[in-house]
Amino acid sequence: MDAAAPHPDGAALAARLEAIVAALCDVLAAKGLARGMTGALIVLVWTRLRRLAARFSILLLRPPAPPRCRNFAPRRPAPDTKRPATPRPLPRGRFWLRRALPELAGVTAQLAHLLAEPDMAALLEARPATGRALRPLCHLLGLRPPPSLRLPRPAPPLRPPRPAAVRPQPDPPEAAPVPRPRPPRRRPFRPPRAAVFRA
Repeated sequence: MDAAAPHPDGAALAARLEAIVAALCDVLAAKGLARGMTGALIVLVWTRLRRLAARFSILLLRPPAPPRCRNFAPRRPAPDTKRPATPRPLPRGRFWLRRALPELAGVTAQLAHLLAEPDMAALLEARPATGRALRPLCHLLGLRPPPSLRLPRPAPPLRPPRPAAVRPQPDPPEAAPVPRPRPPRRRPFRPPRAAVFRA
């Protein structure tokens, strides 16, 4: 199958995911206020769920992007001025939506069943980009992503080999001074004695 062609079962799987998200939104609208959620938070969560479903459909129909070429150009130094932190309207904790609405357990089980089907696993392997819409949904509902959705672990950075520890060498012992050879001792010159002749 051509990588650019849409998956044959993609439309059916996208429709099932849309129905599951619609059921999540129905439970949210019916039980959110009773569980202490504010109206603004319900609207934000509703919008988030709908966008994730729409994002899945868009990534499913979009042709796969070519692999990116990493640019190893040196990065520019960051400016000294720090940007003000933008407030996060939605909670960031894992499983927070299921904790706030226990009534989502049934719909969450339907999503887990959909992600475990072989057709969905084949679709996720053919279109890895669709995981960018399903992983946040699993994070909201506390689902453990199936193997087809898990991101590969980054390879550990290569560390340069440690230089061998150089032990300080002891100073070589000082060489003993070589004695200078003494000049040969000269004997004083003595003239020969005169011969004495006896008669």
